[in-house]
Amino acid sequence: MLKTDSPPAHLAKYWSLLTADQKSWLAKAVAFADAITLDETKRSDSENTFRRDLFEAACKEGLGALPFPTTYGGSGGDYLSFVLVNEEFARRCVPIMSSLGVHVLCQEPVYKHGTEEQKKKYLTPSAGGQYLAAFGLTEPNAGSDTAAIATTAKLAGNEYILNGTKTFITSGASADYFIVMARLLNEDGSKEGSAGITSFIVDKNFKGFQIGQKFDMLGMRGYSTCEIVFSDCRVPKENILGAPGDGRKVALGSLAKGRVTIAAQATGWAQGALDAALKVVATDKRSENSGQLDYLIGSLVLMVESARALTYQAARSIDSGESDVTLAAMAKIQATDAAMKVSTEAISLAQERGLEPDLLIERIFRDAKAGQIYEGTNQIQRMLIARSLLK
Repeated sequence: MLKTDSPPAHLAKYWSLLTADQKSWLAKAVAFADAITLDETKRSDSENTFRRDLFEAACKEGLGALPFPTTYGGSGGDYLSFVLVNEEFARRCVPIMSSLGVHVLCQEPVYKHGTEEQKKKYLTPSAGGQYLAAFGLTEPNAGSDTAAIATTAKLAGNEYILNGTKTFITSGASADYFIVMARLLNEDGSKEGSAGITSFIVDKNFKGFQIGQKFDMLGMRGYSTCEIVFSDCRVPKENILGAPGDGRKVALGSLAKGRVTIAAQATGWAQGALDAALKVVATDKRSENSGQLDYLIGSLVLMVESARALTYQAARSIDSGESDVTLAAMAKIQATDAAMKVSTEAISLAQERGLEPDLLIERIFRDAKAGQIYEGTNQIQRMLIARSLLK
């Protein structure tokens, strides 16, 4: 287990800047990861199975609602602590890493926009691991463009009737409830002049809800990723989240923080790939090309440290109450691009050994590609950065 007065090598530069609480949360993450065997990590990937038991165990350690106040079962930690946990989990490819990040992402809109009844019903069980949450935004024809959402919701008495399909939903096949974005229709079923995108809390046992196709993907395996389908799904009126038409605000506000979580995970991936490659290189004899090798390794270290610095800066902006959407986008781009580049070069440095699952480099390589795509592609993030400057 990590001693709070003994920093891991890759965080030595930051150790004096971390608070005692932040070091304590990191120590919990290290201890949790240490208890998971390499065989377990590989099996979750190869068999594409979600470890609900590990998720519940992490929640019992306080990681399921780490950055939320204790009012509804949260741990009262800050966002930088959650970033440190995600970075460590990603560095080790802990099987529940992405699901834990999405779980916290889903609690954010309930905490910020939910009614008192919704908070009591969903947040406390989520913090303790009784509930697992998933985020229902992406559709077959609406990914980064939330304005293209086609899933509809129509008020009928005391219920909303939802129809449509969401895809690539992390934790979808295992989740207990979903934060879902849908386009609110008029009483006659038309979209013109409607209230627009609206957010709902949908329980898995609501009539008309079903799990669709389950995905056996290249990367991000072991997270119950699937489609979710609404066929006249009946959602009680009290499960609307926020005001009608505020769905995009609800989603984008949460995703801004979620992108910092992705940046933390990607920083961990990059560090994990670099660590593994350095171990292999250290056992090889130096050659006349050692100068080129040193140049490459130095470049990779620079990418990792740049990603970490920007990610920590974005986390601190959240903790200061001045969350910056543009900064979050920058962190997400820098870290996921670094993870892709570092893992690619790490495989080359390790040669055939880089393709062996025991080093985790090839797993990181596969996951890193997904990191450049989900929760807003890096291309879209660059456009958002430019638009923020050109307003």
